Amino acid sequence: MFKIHLSAALIVSAIMLSACQPQVPASTAKPAASADMPQHQQYSFEGSDVRDAGLGGDDFSLLDGKGKSVHLRDFRGKVVALVFGYTHCPDVCPTNLLAYADAINQLGEKGKQVQVLFITLDPLRDTPQVMAEYAPAFNPNFIGLTVDKPRLQALNSVITQYKIAVHKVAGSSAKDYQLDHSTGTYLLDKQGHTVVYEPHSQTATQLAHDMKQLLD
Repeated sequence: MFKIHLSAALIVSAIMLSACQPQVPASTAKPAASADMPQHQQYSFEGSDVRDAGLGGDDFSLLDGKGKSVHLRDFRGKVVALVFGYTHCPDVCPTNLLAYADAINQLGEKGKQVQVLFITLDPLRDTPQVMAEYAPAFNPNFIGLTVDKPRLQALNSVITQYKIAVHKVAGSSAKDYQLDHSTGTYLLDKQGHTVVYEPHSQTATQLAHDMKQLLD
């Protein structure tokens, strides 16, 4: 059985767990910024500017719907939206993906420069075949990412990098369970830097506003 291990020290203290319910934004405490991060670019985001929060930073490799390895670096030159969740999520996950689909439509031609990656927190049930159908149902260009058992540590590393909180809630059977998890999403700039935290409450218009700034 797949197990996702998260140290409490790696969970942002401000993130609240709920069974796929809206949450408080991740902490924006500011450690020293890395030398290669842009220091003087001025933005006016609807979400929270997290350039100095120490999120992400490392490349990762997960599996797409065809079982092919996909690296974060493959999308350099595009704005990337990271959406964490699982396909059995009753409300928040599909709502997030619908909001991004709407936001990308609002961007028109600029929307082609945005890549949404839906990263599962439930690799046991979210196989490549499942992800191949789920993410593109919201937008044909959305990519669902998962892992097989040998690559489970790769997923754990991504969860750690982005300080995603996740907790399994048992159901009536071994296969009937839900995941309490962080519901916010992240925007990465064209260089792969984590720039914006978007709470679940963001509208498509707010998401489009923030993505447009990173595209300009």
